[in-house]
Amino acid sequence: MKRGLSFKYGLLFSVIFIVFFSVSLLLHLPAAFALKHAPVVRGLSIEGVEGTVWQGRANNIAWQRVNYGSVQWDFQFSKLFQAKAELAVRFGRNSDMNLSGKGRVGYSMSGAYAENLVASMPASNVMKYAPAIPVPVSIAGQVELTIKHAVHAQPWCQLGEGTLAWSGAAIDSPVGSLDLGPVIADITCEDNTIAAKGTQKSEQVDSEFSASVTPNQRYTSAAWFKPGAEFPPAMQSQLKWLGNPDSQGKYQFTYQGRF
Repeated sequence: MKRGLSFKYGLLFSVIFIVFFSVSLLLHLPAAFALKHAPVVRGLSIEGVEGTVWQGRANNIAWQRVNYGSVQWDFQFSKLFQAKAELAVRFGRNSDMNLSGKGRVGYSMSGAYAENLVASMPASNVMKYAPAIPVPVSIAGQVELTIKHAVHAQPWCQLGEGTLAWSGAAIDSPVGSLDLGPVIADITCEDNTIAAKGTQKSEQVDSEFSASVTPNQRYTSAAWFKPGAEFPPAMQSQLKWLGNPDSQGKYQFTYQGRF
């Protein structure tokens, strides 16, 4: 009987040892080791990986030859009680776009999500990645995207809410320069339809705009602007090409089509 008891205790201690050893191994699993055995993604380069899969950093991440800088991550174990796998992240240091950001990303029963995610970069760098326009225009200021919450769904998002702010906004063109002041737009997503509505106001010009994009890549947009008391004279002479303003002095535009 003593021999049977000893066997049971030995088996119990062996199981406990294996469990604790496995948990310890998992908690201290090097991120570099996990990356080495992960499937290769064409066009993706990750360098200088340090720490564990739960808390660590990559000194440089590049996608399609564009350097997005470093990324730090910290797994939020408390979110497991809410059936979520969540990472607190910081990203963008030393990126080609002078991008910087932080927030939380994760996965839940509803799918991949982001919360309180903030990304900022110079407006001039945004122009480098925007479609080319026929008129030589340069812009200044800082662009900041804030995602309060968003849940991913093909092709874009199931739902989401955020803001896009352009501080110190200014435009310089061959016919003059405009100081726009702060430009702020509210962004929403519902069933993969993304909508934005924003305003801008300065001594030179006031404007409002709205736009929406549907999953089938159809878009609609509407906007108006009204020259202010300090609207540049050189630009004032060009307004004749836009037709006549309405009774409130606003020049209005609407566009719709498909990408």
